[in-house]
Amino acid sequence: MEKTFNGWLNIFKERGQTSFSISKAIKKKFKFKKVGHLGTLDPLATGVLPIAVGEATKSINFISNIKKRYSFIIKWGEETDTCDLEGEVTETSNIRPDYDQISMIVSKFFVGNIEQTPPLYSAVKVNGVRAYKLARNKKKFKLKKKKINVYKFVVKKPSNKNFCKFDIICSRGTYIRSIARDLARQLGTVGFAYEIERTEDNIFRIDESIPLKKLLKLSYKELQQAYYPIESVLGHMQEIILEKKYSDKLKNGMIINTNLIGNKINRENKLILVKNNSKLVCIANLEKEYIIPRRNFNL
Repeated sequence: MEKTFNGWLNIFKERGQTSFSISKAIKKKFKFKKVGHLGTLDPLATGVLPIAVGEATKSINFISNIKKRYSFIIKWGEETDTCDLEGEVTETSNIRPDYDQISMIVSKFFVGNIEQTPPLYSAVKVNGVRAYKLARNKKKFKLKKKKINVYKFVVKKPSNKNFCKFDIICSRGTYIRSIARDLARQLGTVGFAYEIERTEDNIFRIDESIPLKKLLKLSYKELQQAYYPIESVLGHMQEIILEKKYSDKLKNGMIINTNLIGNKINRENKLILVKNNSKLVCIANLEKEYIIPRRNFNL
């Protein structure tokens, strides 16, 4: 079964589920050999979780410049050690910002290229150890700031002074919990991410996602109708079609001179998706006049 299923699934992660447990359940149910996921969601978060099956797992490390979209709610007046509802309250404040104040600070400090420090309870590694493990053991440590990009940040008019809802489009690696913490601090108060839902990830949309319980009830034939092709997430790559004699050389680890193949290649795009007819062959690098294979697909 695993030999004929190579692609992506768009799963709706429910509150309390972990990204790992979802991958494990799908692997067990359908007896897949290789399953992975794109972008971990916190256990309390909900929304889109792309799952790679079979040869699609080979494409995960080549997916870049991903835009993700989240809907989230900040609760004002309390900060927790996890920056979400699960943690212990570490600081309180009676200050409640209004819509105009929030909108001004968001547009001034939280749109464009910014820096953020991940939450202490995160999967970031510190000397080879996950930060959340150190935090749970009450170890003292600091995390480095990281650069992210916020493309769009919309403030929804609040109906309750203790809460405010937001919609954000941001780059891969953005911690929404850090956004909530930092925005509250910038407003002269404290707060945490009360709810987080990922509504878009790459090509995957929440209105097209499937809850795990529903997916596990599908027949294998129905599952095949629900998957996305491997190349659907690799739209940022240049696609070229090669004759079999050349695609076979790449598959065997050989380097090809672009002058031999006669294809018009955009030399500004250094990552290439190589096909033979409609069959996916490999991901390759373009270096000067040479095509160098990086990752082969056994399809």
